[in-house]
Amino acid sequence: MLSPAESRQALQLITANAVADSQELVRRLRGPMDRQKTTLLEVVPALIGYYSEGSSALAADFYELQRDQARVVAAFAAVPVVAERSEKVRRAILWAADPLEVGEVGVTFGRMAEVIQLETARPFRDTITGNRRRDPAAVGWRRISSGDGCKLCAMLADRGAVYKESTARFATHPACRCIAQPVFGTNETGEEASALQYVASSRSRTTAQRANLRTYLNDFFPDNSG
Repeated sequence: MLSPAESRQALQLITANAVADSQELVRRLRGPMDRQKTTLLEVVPALIGYYSEGSSALAADFYELQRDQARVVAAFAAVPVVAERSEKVRRAILWAADPLEVGEVGVTFGRMAEVIQLETARPFRDTITGNRRRDPAAVGWRRISSGDGCKLCAMLADRGAVYKESTARFATHPACRCIAQPVFGTNETGEEASALQYVASSRSRTTAQRANLRTYLNDFFPDNSG
């Protein structure tokens, strides 16, 4: 049975393979710049789709294994969740390809890695949080971090906090190695996420909230990066 740590490692392997394939594609590009960008726009979304299927399937299996381990009696079938993001992916690919105009292939490697890693890891988290909303037995999800990540990830995972609000967002960043773990009423441990943790996971924050969050991160997580 895959543990949370093993599932996180498996997801890292999927995203690393996706990044390697994307960089090999960039390395093989030839011809006029318009043709190179067209190739990227044709091939990269399919590459992301292929690895997204893998990461979402991994998450669905992990969800059901966690459910079994929690001894949930009611039947439920977890389904892979892959959000429609074609336009956002298209814009991200063009952003990653821009440095090719001036011959900065290395910069494109870095940007493409950022795009691919984010997009292929996203379906794992979306599958956990999406099935949690569908599953009557689930009470929330918690963040499992690598333990050596940034201040924000450490803070969001602190105390094994359980995110119970159905609208809670899984905040992420480039090269983020955190995953979501479902929590059920039969194995619920840890306190609910604090108000500050909910604020930190939200997409929009006020200037005052950002300042308070930065102060908190620096005071309580000084040994983490970021």
